[in-house]
Amino acid sequence: ARIDPSFRSFRHSTHEHLSPECPVEVSTAAGIPRLMANRLYQVVRTLLEANRSPSMKALDLRNSSDLQCVNMMCEKVGEACVCRLSRVLEKNGQELRSLCLADNKLTQLPDIVFELPHLQVLDLSGNALEEIPESVVNLKSLKVLDVTGNPISRVPKTVAKQLYGLVEIRRDDLK
Repeated sequence: ARIDPSFRSFRHSTHEHLSPECPVEVSTAAGIPRLMANRLYQVVRTLLEANRSPSMKALDLRNSSDLQCVNMMCEKVGEACVCRLSRVLEKNGQELRSLCLADNKLTQLPDIVFELPHLQVLDLSGNALEEIPESVVNLKSLKVLDVTGNPISRVPKTVAKQLYGLVEIRRDDLK
């Protein structure tokens, strides 16, 4: 394993190029690595569409109004909320390979995200996450974790130890 300073990520040599079955390609926009859906899978872009897609492989909710709470009884009304996302993933997320939740001001993630057995790419960039949840180690198929643009100060030792060399972690400078 080696550290690639240009991406500020941990990268294992076997993951230099993502496999054809991985539904992402890496591109750069303005010098920032971004994950984009590959043409291999139809990309679902709304929670309504995801709710109707029992075998979806890629869900891209980048900067999505679907993740703003509209439930007047919820304490997070008008803010980023993962309640609806959680219900959709519980129903139709079992085949999901790529999940993009970038740029949504999320402060937390639903537990179901860490129970997705086939998830290979998790893009959490540009949110308000203060830590990488330790349950990320439960994602046995994970190859890329992007947490750039979050106020994360460090990677928990248990996470770093279990993911180092197995998962590419894209991040800002962490301790």
